[in-house]
Amino acid sequence: MMIAELLRNLTGCKDALVSLENFQDDLVLTEFDHALSERDVNGVNFLSPTRYEALMLIGVRKGEMTFQIDYITHQVQENGIVWIMPTHIAQLIRITPDFKCWMVLLSKSLGCSSAHNSTPLIPYMQLKKNPFSLFDPEEFHTLCSDLQVLQRRMKQETHLFHREIVINTLKTFFLDMGNFFFSRRENVFSMVLTRREEIFASFLTLLSKHCTEEHEVSFYAGKLCITPQYLSLVLKEQSGRSASRWIQDALMMEARGLLRIMPYISVQEVTNRLHFPDQSTFGKFFKKHAGQSPVAFRKGMKS
Repeated sequence: MMIAELLRNLTGCKDALVSLENFQDDLVLTEFDHALSERDVNGVNFLSPTRYEALMLIGVRKGEMTFQIDYITHQVQENGIVWIMPTHIAQLIRITPDFKCWMVLLSKSLGCSSAHNSTPLIPYMQLKKNPFSLFDPEEFHTLCSDLQVLQRRMKQETHLFHREIVINTLKTFFLDMGNFFFSRRENVFSMVLTRREEIFASFLTLLSKHCTEEHEVSFYAGKLCITPQYLSLVLKEQSGRSASRWIQDALMMEARGLLRIMPYISVQEVTNRLHFPDQSTFGKFFKKHAGQSPVAFRKGMKS
């Protein structure tokens, strides 16, 4: 389920929905400050197993909920946060009558850039295996305060650096969460990963470092001493995306960032920075994945 579809469903929960801020369909921040009825839950389409095309965080302010993630049941209680990764199949089973929460939805590209590339906070594989974290009341209050600041930043649409200030505020939220998470001794440990999980984690590190220069699956497979076919098989199993799709998504994230953040540089300069052979090749790549040319994308930002 994509963010746009989730938004349509969320707006159907008018009795329970207190606030909803949408930032460029990349980031959605909502707050449920009243008990969700069974009708509301059905409206959000949580009762059926669903794979969400977004990173979803749910912070429980009051009450409890029972959630299944990849068919494993988790009890999520007050001051707890559950991470639902884009690769998870999630299903809400039950909520208590007094249930109150906030929810953060991030597109795959923004979630990756904010939660993973910015800092090695809570490792991806650790979150995938243990998606629920319980925080002290004071810690949880700090995280809620971070989101209040984020909400204000999301509303400042006339800010000249609107996207950058929103992303930096989002990173503050993740940094605070990582600080609280790793302040607990039980969370500071080396996870025992399977060989395929190690490959996936190493690939993400390589991609973050080399994606602008290296566009071929064979480069990453070579660094990992495996075949391109096996790398794609592992990534598809671990994340639902092939190696080529991961590389394409990373390149698009970099391309959009350069076109947004550096409007003074030419499309040819963006082409050079991303190591495409020529501007025509970059233009075709961008249009294929964004549905419009780089020039049209920039014009749309100004309108």
